[in-house]
Amino acid sequence: MLNDSDRIRINSFLKRFGLTVVEIEVYLEVLKLGPSSIQELSRSLQRNRISVYYSVHQLIEKGLLYEMRNGKRRLVTTASPDVFQKIFDKKHAELHAMELEIGYISELINTIPVVRNHVTVVKQYEDTLGFKKMLEESLHAKKEIMVFTSTPFYLSMLGEDYFEKYFLRKAELGIITRMIYPPGDFASKLHAKRDSYKIDLRILPQNQKSESGFYLWDNTLAIDSLKEGKKSCTIIENKDIAHFFRDNVFNPFWEMARPIE
Repeated sequence: MLNDSDRIRINSFLKRFGLTVVEIEVYLEVLKLGPSSIQELSRSLQRNRISVYYSVHQLIEKGLLYEMRNGKRRLVTTASPDVFQKIFDKKHAELHAMELEIGYISELINTIPVVRNHVTVVKQYEDTLGFKKMLEESLHAKKEIMVFTSTPFYLSMLGEDYFEKYFLRKAELGIITRMIYPPGDFASKLHAKRDSYKIDLRILPQNQKSESGFYLWDNTLAIDSLKEGKKSCTIIENKDIAHFFRDNVFNPFWEMARPIE
């Protein structure tokens, strides 16, 4: 005899196989009664005949019940309990086949061109946590990140340790970075680790009073204001704006800047 704990365990198991509450009731009732008609099940469960009929049909589709005939009577009965192992093996094989294709299908989906114009998204972050949020978002870049800053203020604000971890994480993701940076000790340190950080850094003498800069990746432009008391980061997600800054601002200055020797 089954105790209450056994019944709870069976119900939980059947739910994980995708059975509804009514389907579980019908399945267990067929187990108890043996081959039964829809009318007999409806009467025994005190449920609407249509509801029982629908649940029986679903259980047949799932392979847990099947129809049989006794003379002119149409009855339903349960499949052998080993059907659960067969269903599990089938689902496992299907999931394994899906797992093998996930990477390839994801790449194919990413190549589908978007026809509808995207709405411009503008976000604004403030202070140190805001800049960290921006940097975390940049780690979703598909190809490269472009950085143009006129001040090393990022370093004093976030710390050298944070930047080192950021560059290493970025490199592990296979994201390269082109940087236009003012000359100084930190630029030399970055250049010394260019291979492990996956960066290409060029220097350009800039106006140190201009405490600003931008990050650029994919269709995203992040404009940073680093002035004390007014530190903020405005992120604009717009393909045309990103394209303009890439081709008309960053790349021309990149050609003007000189590599570190």
